[in-house]
Amino acid sequence: MMIKVLWAAAAATLSAAPLVAASYRTPVPTTFESRGADRRAIEAVLKTYTKAVSTKNQALFETLLLNKAVPFSGIPVAQHAGSALVDTARYEDFRKGVFDGEPFIQRFQDVHIAQDGELAQVSLVFVNSTAKEQIWGWKTMQLVKVGGQWKIAAEFFTGHE
Repeated sequence: MMIKVLWAAAAATLSAAPLVAASYRTPVPTTFESRGADRRAIEAVLKTYTKAVSTKNQALFETLLLNKAVPFSGIPVAQHAGSALVDTARYEDFRKGVFDGEPFIQRFQDVHIAQDGELAQVSLVFVNSTAKEQIWGWKTMQLVKVGGQWKIAAEFFTGHE
């Protein structure tokens, strides 16, 4: 008896599935690639970002942030067994490293910008160059559009020498 009840419930669920899928008012996009004015505005954020860190202009950089409490952290490339969880509230560490540390020039490459309304995600490779060395890493940023302006709401990155 129980099997018949479960089978009937499963059949009812499966037969209703096409109705649920067809009930979306807005179809799922085939791509989330950012285009047009929003893409240009996000690209301007990225250009300002590299300018601010390359010239050690902390005030300019902080205009790009939603606030100074956004999640902002380097993520170790390899986690060791038993290692502590990653602390993502690290903007102050990043700020000290970039704005109080040795000068460097930063550039971005392989930039991908995805967007759905007022939420965007950027992934890219960054290259930091000093007179002595070059390091690179992969970075992801989440941006939100607030008051018509794109702001960085979170950033996570790796680093390689």
